[in-house]
Amino acid sequence: MLHLLDDFLTIDNPSCDSDRTMALITMIFNKLKIPLSPKKTMGPTCVIEYLGIILDSVKMEARLPSDKVDRITEFINTILHQKSCTRKELEKLLGHLNFAMRVILPGRSFVSYLYRLMASVKESYHFVHLTRDCKDDLYMWLFFLQNWNGVSLFYETVITTVADFTLFTDAASTKGFGDFFKGKWFSEEWPLDLPYITDGTLSMAFLELYPIVVAAVLWGDQWTCKRIKFYCDNQATVQIISKGRSKEPIIMKLMRTLIMCAANNNFAVYSEYFPGIKNEIADALSRFQIARFRRLAPYADLHPTRCPPLEQILWTRS
Repeated sequence: MLHLLDDFLTIDNPSCDSDRTMALITMIFNKLKIPLSPKKTMGPTCVIEYLGIILDSVKMEARLPSDKVDRITEFINTILHQKSCTRKELEKLLGHLNFAMRVILPGRSFVSYLYRLMASVKESYHFVHLTRDCKDDLYMWLFFLQNWNGVSLFYETVITTVADFTLFTDAASTKGFGDFFKGKWFSEEWPLDLPYITDGTLSMAFLELYPIVVAAVLWGDQWTCKRIKFYCDNQATVQIISKGRSKEPIIMKLMRTLIMCAANNNFAVYSEYFPGIKNEIADALSRFQIARFRRLAPYADLHPTRCPPLEQILWTRS
């Protein structure tokens, strides 16, 4: 039984007699002289709205009611058609998004910039300029609400490490990158049209993140309900995955694709720093050492998986 203020929710095991539970709770409340509102008393049922969230024990979903989805979508579209808005409008928008984040967990990566923008002015009637980064974040929210429909499956309680999952990724800065997942694999050179970041180089954070995003695009549909932890020997990459954000626009293009894959396929991504991590299979692939790779993974597919093109990996606003 959950209790918040004057709202009570009781969840039974499927094998239990839920009608008996309902009768028992009603009797206890009557004895304690706790009044129950007949209009608000529901059940037993497999679908119920509790504290503004629809809980569905058949589909195992926690989702936003359709009227709330429509209201937030309309508000975002209004803001997107403006060049600026007041701090008060931004506060109201963030209130809606904070409520939506109760079930749209990936949305947490796309509110921090909005908070910084709001903090840039003091008074509620002051205006803030809606930058491109701001609108990119709002377009991500539209994606969640319109395509993902505000639905969040419950994830597994246990975190699965990439080693347990037989999932390995690696990047070699001067050569290429490689991924291995349950016998499937690829070994690719870096795309010639890969854009540079602001200092004119390709950072290791970007290079380490790139094959992780490629793996999510290729095989994310097999990770449903998983909480997957990637081990990485680059501290910056770990922080970017943990926060879901980066100051570099080109890295954010990778993160947006990764988060969209996670949202579409209902999995969560974590990362942990491990210095000098042993990653021999993916290391061989990123260095094009196929003979070594065959010795390390003799059960691997005979032919590599086709790697997605750059435009599928770097998020662009449609």
